[in-house]
Amino acid sequence: MKTNGGNRGWKGLLWITAAVVAVKGGWGVLTPAPAEAVALPSSPATENIAHRGASGHAPESTLPAFRLANRMGADWIELDVHQTRDGELAVIHDKSVNRTTNGQGAVKNLTLSQLKRLDAGSWFDATHPKQTVSYRGARIPTLEEVLLSQGKQGRFCIEIKEGLPVGVEKQVLDTLKRHGLLPRHQPERVMIQSFDPHVLKRIRQSHPRLTLVQLIHFREAGSLSRPGLQQIADYADAIGYHQRRMERDDIRRAHREGLRIHAYTVNRKKKMRQLMDWGVDAICTNFPDRLRDVKRERHR
Repeated sequence: MKTNGGNRGWKGLLWITAAVVAVKGGWGVLTPAPAEAVALPSSPATENIAHRGASGHAPESTLPAFRLANRMGADWIELDVHQTRDGELAVIHDKSVNRTTNGQGAVKNLTLSQLKRLDAGSWFDATHPKQTVSYRGARIPTLEEVLLSQGKQGRFCIEIKEGLPVGVEKQVLDTLKRHGLLPRHQPERVMIQSFDPHVLKRIRQSHPRLTLVQLIHFREAGSLSRPGLQQIADYADAIGYHQRRMERDDIRRAHREGLRIHAYTVNRKKKMRQLMDWGVDAICTNFPDRLRDVKRERHR
């Protein structure tokens, strides 16, 4: 991670001189890699991030999905938070409960008590009729419940959504602090990611040791120049890139600026193998068991 302009943690140290290119909005426009660019070594171990838990096997963002991810070899569980009407942090991806429960309405308009009455598992049973396990009655968990469910070894990749009240960031950080999860001397157990750079910049100011991941929208992937990547490296430690837009050179360019690069959301083993060959640092997947198997293949 970066602090006060320096490199720390697992951030790379290799920089290559290039001409300064004007930035045209956002994070800059694409510029060719310098001819003298050298190949960087591939990551020693691509990390396995379970997207909303083992969401290919169990209803996303529920405790069963998170627990199953652990059994399937995930290094991290990825989750999203939204604030309820009464100020609680609910773990759910969408702004509304419509898609993943038997209820209707925006999370911000419902109290935690109302959310807890919803069935967040039956939809999965209906769309996966060959499943041998029923998830009927699964509930939307709070952030507190997810942290407690993972014990002392859990590792969390938490996305703070765009457009949430600024107070949500502090609430997330306060919750992590209560659970002893903010970095000190213990092994790193939390990453915060967001598509909103303002969120990450505020967190960098208040918690400079926390690992931060700048997510890149699909439409912006492939358009990041070297100056754009350097801007991101001023406040973040990694970028999250849509796997369908990722090329080998994106990984090289990120590494040259001391940034890790994560691919989302990768569910096919063939693509996992390709990205690992290219040196991607982490893969976010709905099927952590598939990535576990691919990683095992490479150590035979």
